[in-house]
Amino acid sequence: MTPISHNLVEKLDGNIVNILSAIDAIADEMDIPLFVVGATARDILLQHAYEIHSARATIDIDIGVSVSDWDQFKTLKDALANSGPFTSSKATQRLSYKNNFPADIVPFGKISTNDGSISWPPEYDVVMSIVGFRDCYQHAISVLIRKNPDLVVKVVSLAGLAILKIVSWDDDVERRGKDAGDLYFIIRNCIEAGNMDRFFEKDSDILKKEGSDYDLSSARFLGREISRMASSSTKVKLVEILEREASASNGHGIALNVYG
Repeated sequence: MTPISHNLVEKLDGNIVNILSAIDAIADEMDIPLFVVGATARDILLQHAYEIHSARATIDIDIGVSVSDWDQFKTLKDALANSGPFTSSKATQRLSYKNNFPADIVPFGKISTNDGSISWPPEYDVVMSIVGFRDCYQHAISVLIRKNPDLVVKVVSLAGLAILKIVSWDDDVERRGKDAGDLYFIIRNCIEAGNMDRFFEKDSDILKKEGSDYDLSSARFLGREISRMASSSTKVKLVEILEREASASNGHGIALNVYG
């Protein structure tokens, strides 16, 4: 039996539960692994689990799906579009739930190229980095969101969400404001989100290293969490991004150390 990290029954918006239930049922039939990422994951991990509220509202839901190729992705999307509550949109990744709630389906896994990117059809001219998705899925946590029948979904961890935010910030200029805001919110609150005991026990050296600066200590703690779960190739990508931005005269240095 999969260990449940959080019991959030009756805490999530009904639309979120219904969307996840519908997608999970079809993906399970097709043996396609999935997990929740993006702002919905942020709210599940912080707001609903620990009552740490974000100033930025969630207006859609993002789901990562592990698929082998674009044919399998299309089969999944078509099955969802034909299931009743979902309709397709012009954007390849997007479905609309009951015509008013967007759900973005992001593929990862064997579908990606060697550099960890995908090129969206039909023109294949829009490239997106999915570096870290595989690591994040492997370290995702299980959350119970409905009883009778039980519905348990995998959700990216806070450290995993930070990885995805850093990669997205580097990959998509238009999203930088949102990604930076979410990353800062995660850094400021990751210790309070169920990590207080571990911070003062397993990682008790951090406060001393950072001169009792709590914000910097929280960033270093998050960096260690990232280091524990990220593959070597993901670490290389993260360090490249962080070092470049920290050294840029007009950059925004992020006090993360993914090597501990």
